[in-house]
Amino acid sequence: MKKSIYVVIAFLSLGLMQMNAQVIQGTTSSSSSDIRFGAKAGLNMATLGGSTRLGTSYSYSMKPGFHLGGVLEIPFNDIITIQPEALVSLQGSGGYAINENVNLWYLTVPVMGKYNVWDDLYIEAGPYLGVMFGDNIEEQNISGLETNTLDLGIGLGAGYQLDDNFYFQLRFNAGFINAIEDENSKNRVIQVSAVYFL
Repeated sequence: MKKSIYVVIAFLSLGLMQMNAQVIQGTTSSSSSDIRFGAKAGLNMATLGGSTRLGTSYSYSMKPGFHLGGVLEIPFNDIITIQPEALVSLQGSGGYAINENVNLWYLTVPVMGKYNVWDDLYIEAGPYLGVMFGDNIEEQNISGLETNTLDLGIGLGAGYQLDDNFYFQLRFNAGFINAIEDENSKNRVIQVSAVYFL
């Protein structure tokens, strides 16, 4: 319980500082009316990169999940936009312990740079910070497994602006930190998302 409280406090603090910094930066380079807020939701296809040390009965495979949250769109100039996000994301792996899923719940804060390559088509790249606030590792009945609270990684992808309100994204997130301690278990997530800008 105490660990969950610390995780939530850390996430809120980091998220608020990041968004505040981005808003200040955006207002110095463009008018505040150009900054837009949006709601984001989508599908995750997640796995944990690598192989386990626990024998042939344990392995990683893709599992479906989802993400949900909010985004800011801050124009830097005519072709570059900064998009910080705050998302709840269900990740992990399928087929781990005799076809049991590993479910890892994160609060993630990506900060993506979007580059307009042609008309309404964008490419995206940027870092993300993830804070794990829940998992089902104890339910796997494997002693000695511990999860890492923090995840740090990079996202790469593309997006399409359908109209003034709808934006669609395809992204691949690659974590740098093992999700399960002492296991080769870095987050690998393909995301398909829709954003509705208010």
